[in-house]
Amino acid sequence: MDACSPRRTGLLVIRTLSIPIMIAVAADARAATTTVAAGANLQAALDAAQPGDVLLLQAGARFVGSFKLPPKPAGPVITIRSSVTLPERRIGPSDADLFPTLASGVISAVLDGTGAANWKLDGIRFESVSNGQGDVIVLQDSTNIYLDRILIVAGANGQKRGVRGNGKQITLTRSYISNIWRIGQDSQAFCAWDGAGPYTITNNFLEAASENVMFGGADSRSSDRVPSDILVEGNYFTKRLEWKGAGVAVKNLFELKSGRRITIRGNVFERNWTDAQTGYGILFKAVNQDGTAPWSLLEDVLFENNVVRDTENGFNILGHDYAQPSGQVTRVTIKNNLIFTPGVAFQVGGEVGDLAIDHNTIGQGYTLMSLYHGTVWPAGAAAARPGAYAVEHLTYTNNLAPHNQYGVKGQGTGVGTPSLMAHTVGFTWTNNVLAGGAGQPYPAITWFPTVAVYTTQFEPDQRLVPTSLYCGAATDGRDVGVDWNQQIPWLQSPKHVRVTK
Repeated sequence: MDACSPRRTGLLVIRTLSIPIMIAVAADARAATTTVAAGANLQAALDAAQPGDVLLLQAGARFVGSFKLPPKPAGPVITIRSSVTLPERRIGPSDADLFPTLASGVISAVLDGTGAANWKLDGIRFESVSNGQGDVIVLQDSTNIYLDRILIVAGANGQKRGVRGNGKQITLTRSYISNIWRIGQDSQAFCAWDGAGPYTITNNFLEAASENVMFGGADSRSSDRVPSDILVEGNYFTKRLEWKGAGVAVKNLFELKSGRRITIRGNVFERNWTDAQTGYGILFKAVNQDGTAPWSLLEDVLFENNVVRDTENGFNILGHDYAQPSGQVTRVTIKNNLIFTPGVAFQVGGEVGDLAIDHNTIGQGYTLMSLYHGTVWPAGAAAARPGAYAVEHLTYTNNLAPHNQYGVKGQGTGVGTPSLMAHTVGFTWTNNVLAGGAGQPYPAITWFPTVAVYTTQFEPDQRLVPTSLYCGAATDGRDVGVDWNQQIPWLQSPKHVRVTK
């Protein structure tokens, strides 16, 4: 009998590998639990594992190699996890002693899951690739991969990408990925562009220089491989201040270039500045990146209950690619967010379809909304052409914001209603506050308190004071601005809603 073959004993499966011996205790005859001790052949354990098995990697052990998740027969997930009990929360560097470590001995990914299906990793630490190139974890044409409590802190050479997530049923949760950067290249903590999803990215710490998380950025191979059914919830996105001026291509905090049915909810996005881009923290675009995917589009996006702060500018929303033919950005809703930026809150152009901005509390230092027609290249057109509008239908309701000098300003048009009329096909605007904008032309209902009066409307945590003029004044009978009655973690913890103006 081969050393890796199972010996069945009643309801137990016992597996051993070459020295040191690994002991297995199974729940039934179909699955085994195998302890992989320090010094053992981890790849052999991965190859031998069968559906439903659990591989317990010895906490504190370091396994060196370029490991592959091999294809397996259909069945329950195979779990690879730490041998010790882990805390039931998002992990961080202080938990490192609880994890086994996987490291690549060559210049390639530490873990390659190309074509793999039905694997769960729980409580594993990964070292970055020695020279920082490529990906730490590669998923390509992968199915049902669950990454839980994963720790990646890149080394002195940084790392281009933490996780490439191309596939179906991809989950990243309770994990910590940091110090992701690369001189002269874009870098991401998580990126996917060629897999139908669904994707679940929840309760993670995500730190990368270029795009902390991005969907798109390269071409999907067919329209049915556009990333879809995406949930990004409860994460913390940030950048290291030491990256300022360091040549590491700082761009944005979150970017969508192609995708369908996306919910971004309950996250904190902070720290972004002009470097390799113009300092917008959140980008929504339809981009045919390499010119082979004219089906690239962005539709049905819900961005709600988030904090966006300490970013040089807020949102950049582009309706069509201008360099290659693409689909459209449409049905985007931005609601119930705290948005604080010293620059422009929203830049919108290039024939966006439907865009709704509702119930946000906004503290921008410059223009509230910059509109432009731009250049567009819709899919099926022979060439690019001038855009006919910035937004086909804009809904802007129940928001609190200062006006500053320009408020809503379109390229080549006057402030307020003239810009709305010139840069949209149609718009809905009502029950908004533009502090300090008295005398400017805006649709009804727009309130123009002085800046001095406006500042008295808020508690330190950005809630409205009980006597505020705008309590219960929204179109739905709720307060104008953020609805604080929703059960959102950052709403319940004032330390998470500090703002940088």
